[in-house]
Amino acid sequence: MTDQFDTVRFLLEVRRRVTDDALFTAHRPATPGDAQRAAEWPSGGLVQVAHAFIIEYLRREAYVMAITMISQGKKPEEITPGDLEERVRVHVAKMAEQFVGGAVEEAMGRIKPTDQ
Repeated sequence: MTDQFDTVRFLLEVRRRVTDDALFTAHRPATPGDAQRAAEWPSGGLVQVAHAFIIEYLRREAYVMAITMISQGKKPEEITPGDLEERVRVHVAKMAEQFVGGAVEEAMGRIKPTDQ
C-alpha cells in the first residue's frame, strides 16, 4: 500500500527590524491552487497548517540547539536524544513566554471587529 498525500505549500515571510532585531512574520498559501486545496481540508486547513508550522519549528529548534551545543565544544556523539529534547523543551517554553502575548494580540485583532 502506497501512502497518498494531498500537498499544500505555504510561503513564510520573516522580517527582522534592524534597529532592535524584532521579528515579524506572515504566511500564505504559495499559489491559488494551494489555497483551494487547503480550503478543502477539515477546518479549511487551519489546524493542519498550524500543526505543520509547529512541527517545522520544533525541527528547526532541535537542529539549532544541536549546532549550538557542538559550537560550545560538545562532540556530536556526546549529544543524547534525551538531552537535546530537554534543551528544546526548555527553549520552546521560554520562546512561548516571550512571544505568546503578541501572537494572541494579533489573533484577537483578526477575530474582533474594529471600533470605528
